[in-house]
Amino acid sequence: MNNEWKLEIAEYGALRICQALLDSLAAFCQLELSQPESGGVLVGKHLNSGGVMLIDDFTPPQLSDKQARCSYYRSEAHNNKVLDKWKESNGHSTFVGLWHTHPEATPNFSAQDRKDWINALKNSVYEGSRLFFIIVGQTHIRCWVGQKKGSISNIELLGEYKIISD
Repeated sequence: MNNEWKLEIAEYGALRICQALLDSLAAFCQLELSQPESGGVLVGKHLNSGGVMLIDDFTPPQLSDKQARCSYYRSEAHNNKVLDKWKESNGHSTFVGLWHTHPEATPNFSAQDRKDWINALKNSVYEGSRLFFIIVGQTHIRCWVGQKKGSISNIELLGEYKIISD
């Protein structure tokens, strides 16, 4: 499929998330009790035309991550994967956010998620002043944008994408 999930962000422009990425993330849905939370890093490109940001790649869970049914720890191994992707793309593909799963139909972020996201906004190295955060639920994927303005971090829901029809 050549479809995309396109989200408009006030005072920013378009965010495009490619269908192949959505399909790959949906494969990690926690539909069974035995499936742990998964997560990783979002990789994208800042575009000059046809949109502002394209998220088209990610890092899958790594062996050094810690996964449980309702918790996930992202290891440093993701940083090396993103660096490799950046080098392979001659600096075009870069870290643009984080993703993980939740064992609920329409996911909402937890207090721990918010803490992790604010930490990423304050301490990670990235282009611009925004990062994107995706949580994959059992029936929906939701995307938030976080923006760093000085010492204040703001996080807002951009939208949700239905991955399983009723």
